[in-house]
Amino acid sequence: MKKKVMYYEDEKNTRPVEEFINSLDFKTKTKVFSRITLLEKKCQELRRPYVDFLQDGLYELRVVFFGNQVRVIYAYMFKDYIILLHAFHKRTDEVSLQNILKARERMTDFQNRIIQGMIKLPKI
Repeated sequence: MKKKVMYYEDEKNTRPVEEFINSLDFKTKTKVFSRITLLEKKCQELRRPYVDFLQDGLYELRVVFFGNQVRVIYAYMFKDYIILLHAFHKRTDEVSLQNILKARERMTDFQNRIIQGMIKLPKI
């Protein structure tokens, strides 16, 4: 079943994941965007090395390109949506608690603003 990928957007209409990806060099950016497209098309079929479960509804999209490791933390939300919450360069073996907490904070913010009617989900 296909899902709709969306970028988390804060109250100032900033999309931190999109900004992070756009800051990458062209080849890395292209690989990250291709993985996001793959995630949207084959979301729940994907396994390692493409994605991995982190904790409490959070997953990581894993991109390695010539030793450059990029991670995008996302969550399945509201049945048909994948929300890209946080992105970073991975430099250690584990995803840091700081990165997980940032994604969790954004997930909670997104859910609250949906419930309050501040964000409208597009039709699929």
